[in-house]
Amino acid sequence: MKITRVTPILGQGNICASWVFAKVETDDGLVGYGEGTRHAGPVIAEAIRWLEPHVVGKNPFDVEALYTTMFKATHYTWGAVFSCAITAIETALWDIMGKAVGKPVYELLGGKVWDRVRLYSHIGGGSQIIGMGVDDGAIASDDFGAIKERAQDLVARGFTCVKTFQAGRYDITDGNSAGLADFWPNMHMDRRDIQATARKVEFIREQVGDDVEITFDAHGLNAVSALRLAKALEPFDLLWYEEPVHPFNLSALKQLRAETSIPIAMSERLHASTEFAEVIDTDAVDVLMVDVQWCGGVSQAKKIAAIAESRYLPVTLHNCNSPLASVINAHIAMTLPNFLNMEFMDPDVPWRDEIISEPLQVLDGHLIVNDKPGWGVDINEDALARYPYDREVSAYEERDQRLRR
Repeated sequence: MKITRVTPILGQGNICASWVFAKVETDDGLVGYGEGTRHAGPVIAEAIRWLEPHVVGKNPFDVEALYTTMFKATHYTWGAVFSCAITAIETALWDIMGKAVGKPVYELLGGKVWDRVRLYSHIGGGSQIIGMGVDDGAIASDDFGAIKERAQDLVARGFTCVKTFQAGRYDITDGNSAGLADFWPNMHMDRRDIQATARKVEFIREQVGDDVEITFDAHGLNAVSALRLAKALEPFDLLWYEEPVHPFNLSALKQLRAETSIPIAMSERLHASTEFAEVIDTDAVDVLMVDVQWCGGVSQAKKIAAIAESRYLPVTLHNCNSPLASVINAHIAMTLPNFLNMEFMDPDVPWRDEIISEPLQVLDGHLIVNDKPGWGVDINEDALARYPYDREVSAYEERDQRLRR
């Protein structure tokens, strides 16, 4: 069997604005779908096209060799764009392998440790504001009435973990201090914003009760703000404090870990097992956060999880991508002894279940995967074509455009 063609496919998505897929075809008619969704989707799609000659004519079963070939081809330009492009192709290869041997991918990865995949979703931001637009979403993220309604809904549907964010995070600002919508590196929070954030987290704890875990995502503050916020949040027994500082600011990370009792989670923005190993070696991380669509794909995710397991670290899967990504992540999660939970876009865009061959199965806050070959679902290209990527109608990119005006 040989690869004959690699085609990037874009569609309108959720937080990352565009969903980015790779369609890999073979000479015996098998087709595999993979995903490399991230911001700047058209750029990733072009990178997928650039990588095509490096895999055409090769055996799709040679995943390690093909990953290495693509990685070496991009060693002078390595980073987010090519890591996602490689992931899109690499995950499609696993789909082909599963279909070729008539097995779900999780069986090719060692079989089930878990029968279903524990999910978490968002309160006060994130997926809660998808489809609401910038203004309504910003209001809902800090409105205690909307937060209460959201908390009651998630708890009623069996979610046992939620994530929240800074107060004022979605405000439109001109500087690099909170409101935090601009996501600039080294962001600063003043006392007012820190105290407002603590009140927000305290209110969420009151709504979800003692049996639901709360996580907090800071997206990389400066060292002073990260520590002050940690001290304000310590009373609420968080499951983790995510990206309190920038993921490559390792000295600040180590300093913070020594001065707070909140477990530290890092880092969705890393690529490849080597980058994760460097962060793990700081001994400043308690929960390792992996984005399969960003880190290099299935093989890299398994290696990263194994390194974490050797250090007794749990792994959580970052996942703000398409429903195919949720399925891909779930297959991997089911095989990880140190799996903790997986992020889930709920609500998602209304066409989520249209663009895959069968709807996602969510039961009591868990994702259930089928036992069909490969990923068990295909991309419905005709349905996806009805929702072409349009940068101007993405709420998150609209926010960025307003910020620049």
